[in-house]
Amino acid sequence: MWSARRRHRDDVLAELELPAVTNIRDLRDEVSRRVRREVLLMPRVQEASICGACLVTEDSISVFYDPRTIVLHQDHIIAHEFAHLLLKHHETRPSSALAPAFFPEVEGHTVQMMLGRTSYEEAEERATERLAFLLQSRIINHLKRTDEPSGDEVQDRVARTLLRRRETR
Repeated sequence: MWSARRRHRDDVLAELELPAVTNIRDLRDEVSRRVRREVLLMPRVQEASICGACLVTEDSISVFYDPRTIVLHQDHIIAHEFAHLLLKHHETRPSSALAPAFFPEVEGHTVQMMLGRTSYEEAEERATERLAFLLQSRIINHLKRTDEPSGDEVQDRVARTLLRRRETR
């Protein structure tokens, strides 16, 4: 069973043909290229019920994450929102009437769609979360095989610890 899961994971990531990076934020340019809009990473204090959000306008896509949480959690939120975009969920969802309530500074007619994550009950959210996990796992695995620093001290420390554990087996 594990090998079937591993094979599926490798197939999904191989199909995406993403460049190797040491931090999820380094995928921003690649995601921008694929969605044909500039992707902006936007730290924004959010309500406790919202982990992250993705606001799609005609010209750009803003990925919001809460700067009050730890960097590893911020990166996972970003990975989750990137996964939505890589899975093209922004192309299939209708415009959200909730966007003006969350982002009053953005004119309602410019909002094409908004993705917000508050639960994992929908199949789309579970698929997105799986891809986000795979993206982050790929980064950790890359870090375990290289001395290249990610720019995140905690992430580098975790990768070195995991690498030491693997070497002692």
